[in-house]
This record gives sequence, C-alpha cells and structure tokens, in this order.
Amino acid sequence: MSNPMNKKLAELLGKMDEKVLQAKLNAAFDMLKNGDTEEIVKKLNKIDKDELLKKVNEIDKEKLKDMKIDKEEIKQKVKDEDLENLKKLIGEHGEEIVKKFKDIIG
Repeated sequence: MSNPMNKKLAELLGKMDEKVLQAKLNAAFDMLKNGDTEEIVKKLNKIDKDELLKKVNEIDKEKLKDMKIDKEEIKQKVKDEDLENLKKLIGEHGEEIVKKFKDIIG
C-alpha cells in the first residue's frame, strides 16, 4: 500500500528538485550577467572545488534532459565572456569546470 504513495512522493520531490535547480541556475546566470561578482565569489568560496568538479563531471546531455534543463535557453543566456569571468571566479579547477560546461551545452 505504501509503495504507490512512496513512488508518488518521490516523483513530486524529483519535480521540486528540478524546479529548485532551474531556479538556482537562473539566479546564478542573472548574478553573472549583472556583474554581481561579490555574491558569486562568496558562494564559490564556500564550495569545495574538488566536489564541484566531481558533480560537474557527473552531468551529461542525457542527465540534462532528465533534469528538464533546456540547453538552448542556457546558450542564449550565457555568453563566452560570462564563462571566462566564471572561470576566473572559480579559481582552482575553473578551467576544467567551464570546459565541461561548454561541452555539455555545446
């Protein structure tokens, strides 16, 4: 009896996670576009760069599709100069992370 309920709950939570992730991505892109680098730097400094690289390496085109993230929308929002700025802000592993990001949306 609880199995269908657990499945439905997991489905709902998965959809919430997708929406939260999309909202976080949009907020990050907006901060990057608006030149709000101080806030981005604060957030990036709190992140373990090795862990970030590991997470980025787990993402592929199929996972993006599963997460319902629109590559074309990201391509329209993020320009090369934005990625160059992000690479500098990330610091350690910045080049690797941005390269992987470009490969994913490319």
